[in-house]
Amino acid sequence: MAQGAATGGAAARPVSRNPFSVPQYRAWWLASVAAGSGVGIQAVTVPLFIRDRLDSERLPLAIAAALICQTLPGAAFALLGGVVADRVERRRVLIRTYLVAAAVSLVYVVLAGADVRWTWPVFILAAIVGSAGAFTNPARQAMMPQILDQAQIQNGAIFGTLAFMATLQFGGPTAGGLLSDAAGLPVAFAAEAALLGAAALLFWRIATDRPVPTGRSVRADLAAGVRYVVREPTLRGILALGTVPGVLIMGPFAVTVVLMVGAEFGAADRWVGLLWGSFGAGIVAGSLLLSVVRVPRRGLLLAGSLVGGPLFTLGYGLAPNTGAAMAFLFAAGIAGPAIFINFAVALLQEHADRAMMGRVMSMYGLAFTASVPVGYLQAGIQASLWGPRPTLVTSTALCTAVGMAAVLFLRPVTRLR
Repeated sequence: MAQGAATGGAAARPVSRNPFSVPQYRAWWLASVAAGSGVGIQAVTVPLFIRDRLDSERLPLAIAAALICQTLPGAAFALLGGVVADRVERRRVLIRTYLVAAAVSLVYVVLAGADVRWTWPVFILAAIVGSAGAFTNPARQAMMPQILDQAQIQNGAIFGTLAFMATLQFGGPTAGGLLSDAAGLPVAFAAEAALLGAAALLFWRIATDRPVPTGRSVRADLAAGVRYVVREPTLRGILALGTVPGVLIMGPFAVTVVLMVGAEFGAADRWVGLLWGSFGAGIVAGSLLLSVVRVPRRGLLLAGSLVGGPLFTLGYGLAPNTGAAMAFLFAAGIAGPAIFINFAVALLQEHADRAMMGRVMSMYGLAFTASVPVGYLQAGIQASLWGPRPTLVTSTALCTAVGMAAVLFLRPVTRLR
């Protein structure tokens, strides 16, 4: 149960805003660290696996295709994943899906260790991981409000970002790049499998409330969740903004980072991980700052992050060397994703009905996962035609324009405090 329920007899006692005062949250946080690190390693190892097996002309579209195969199943099953998170004990969902992801990583160990030259297995394995992620993400995010008091949710979301998104963008990719460069891809894939298995074990230790049956079918529960969001302009606005970073920032960055390192900077493989890591380090720094600074207009800053972050990402796209690229990506992580991810999750969890939480968070996941394949596709096409730098310039300019429109006109979001 939430901390507030555990202390319900002492209503006059103020609740600490520190989520780490709750033992269940500490376990959830460690599990998220392991999960994010494992998935983050894969962000580097799979593109490198493909790169070693294809020529440079086919590489951009092949990387984009693998990323699309991973994200499309997540989009297809995202809403179902939210319904499952509201109908099934959430730790059971997490244990099973992370064990599936760990098994996929072990298959990569075999493929890389045997130096199999085929690339087609990547697309099947990516689809399996993406399908599991559709059930993992809403269950993991919806678990947190069950174990925290309302006053702890924002900091819980912030430190949850540090645990998952920052390791996804920073710790995991950095480790993946360094391990791939120093010890080879089989070792990097093995580390990925071990971390995902550890995440399953840690989530198994967290006891959460069993969902209360609604008495309706899965389809009826799904329809009820969609109707609920449609009626709430605040939730609709945040979910609409959630589609923007995938198309115009994360999709283009993921497709072009290998190309930037090799074709533009002429650097070693480890720089793929280090550039991802610089971006993630900015998310860490920005998240830590947000945990101690009280922001009066969180909704306005959420929309504004679609302006500030892309401006620094544009600097990365024009950077002359890896050092400048790292600096721009670090700043982009602070000004963009650190603000967007933390405030979007916190505002959704504060304004959504607890009984609908899994479905609301699955729709937030859908907003991102359905948009990222569009970002991969448009970036893959642009990079094939014009190269990585023009791709980044075009995408970030469009994102800045969308962010300005949101700041000026999206009142249901910008008025939130």
